[in-house]
Amino acid sequence: MGGLLALGLVAGCASPGPPHPPSLMLPKGVTDLTVARIGGEVKLHWTTPERTTDGLKITGPITAEICRDLATVPVGQPPAANAQRCFTVGHVAVQPGASEASDVLPPALTSGPTQMLAYRVQLLNAKGHTAGPSAAAFTVAGPAPPTVEGFHGTASKPGAVLEWQRQSPASGGDVIELERVTQASTAKVAKPARFQAGDPKVDPGGTIDRTTAVGETYFYTAQRVRTLVLEGHSIELRSAPSAAATVAMLDIFPPNAPEGLVTSPGFATAEIGSPNQAQKPAIDLSWEPGMEPRIAGYRVYRRDMDDSAGAWRRLNSEVVALPAYRDLSVVAEHKYAYRVTAVDEAGNESGPSAEIEETARGR
Repeated sequence: MGGLLALGLVAGCASPGPPHPPSLMLPKGVTDLTVARIGGEVKLHWTTPERTTDGLKITGPITAEICRDLATVPVGQPPAANAQRCFTVGHVAVQPGASEASDVLPPALTSGPTQMLAYRVQLLNAKGHTAGPSAAAFTVAGPAPPTVEGFHGTASKPGAVLEWQRQSPASGGDVIELERVTQASTAKVAKPARFQAGDPKVDPGGTIDRTTAVGETYFYTAQRVRTLVLEGHSIELRSAPSAAATVAMLDIFPPNAPEGLVTSPGFATAEIGSPNQAQKPAIDLSWEPGMEPRIAGYRVYRRDMDDSAGAWRRLNSEVVALPAYRDLSVVAEHKYAYRVTAVDEAGNESGPSAEIEETARGR
């Protein structure tokens, strides 16, 4: 019995593992740093990790330290030994998740030669300790493209007309990029043509956003964007955003005038059972249907050419939905002029179509 008891005691004891050192609570390093040069500033974006280097959830404050230096390592390479020379330009308190910072460049880096800049971010815990800097992200020093001046917008039937002060000659390689904001969304809109150095084209000074919707209000800004190739790498350099332009797309623009109006004289039979079932003269009209959205119908106008004082009068009190109309109120052998208009859902009426003349047939 004593031997069995001893065996049981040995089997029930777990072998203790090696002791774990206390966590240093170092936030994991940043792995997705991106930078963008906009005017005289550099915008930095990255994701701050949620866990430490040993897998624990981060507790306590996190400080991001931003450093900047002239590029000394190829794009895409890990930090080199000279990374400690990176000049600290700021600190910002961050939380796990999407993070950002901004570096305002000194005059020497906005007016001097075009050259690459390297940025790195390292995350410091409450004690100021870090797991090390991120890999470098690159942008450029030197003059930025000029800000778009005189930017304004007006509503038109085709869309929002956006205009700005032309730059002549156009800067080599610059593109005007527009950003559109509504109360619900943000969207980039179509860019005008790219202008290369030596290209005979010039800055057009404007464009039309044809993707607008009636009843919506839009807020636009414009930037000049220049793409530079340094050391085999393509880097964008943007101007500061222009002043905002507001365009309210009110429903005040009438549809286009109908086209293709034709007439055909003939006869119509009186309603069966009426006192006079004989045929009476009629003139049929037809025209091309309007292809614009929200057309509610058409109005038909007639003028009696045999009446020296004849004025245009509308024949239909309600709009006709289809592009056709039969005029049953003509007098035999009288000559008439016709024209039609289109009416949209807001009640805006187009200009008249081309006039056409027709004579009603005799009995």
